[in-house]
Amino acid sequence: MSRWAVVLAGGVGSRFWPLSTPNRPKQLLPLVTSEPLLAESVARVRPIAPAERVLILTNESLVPAISEMLPDIPRENLIAEPRAGGTAAALTWAAQEIARRDGPDAVMVSVHADWSVADAKGFREELTLAAEV
Repeated sequence: MSRWAVVLAGGVGSRFWPLSTPNRPKQLLPLVTSEPLLAESVARVRPIAPAERVLILTNESLVPAISEMLPDIPRENLIAEPRAGGTAAALTWAAQEIARRDGPDAVMVSVHADWSVADAKGFREELTLAAEV
């Protein structure tokens, strides 16, 4: 069983204004630690999914900044949504992309880029258990 991590990193930068802006929304800000929320989210899932199986769904305008922030994530894994469609649409797109690349038996784990998780190890253990089920 292959495991993929999908990180939802869309948004328009309106919730934490004036700190967040359309060019630098909250997922690109270091709000909890010295690292941006997105970088923390990717680091949290990397032990359960290698870089080549981490997809980041985001806005076209954020792809350059995310690519610079996370150079180990392949560029083809930064998926720019053509328009905001909501979480369900983004996850459907990710599921179809994973099935296309890896087949229908691949497992998708979905997280949001703006989560703060105090117990990263425990979080990964629960994600791993869920993926096995």
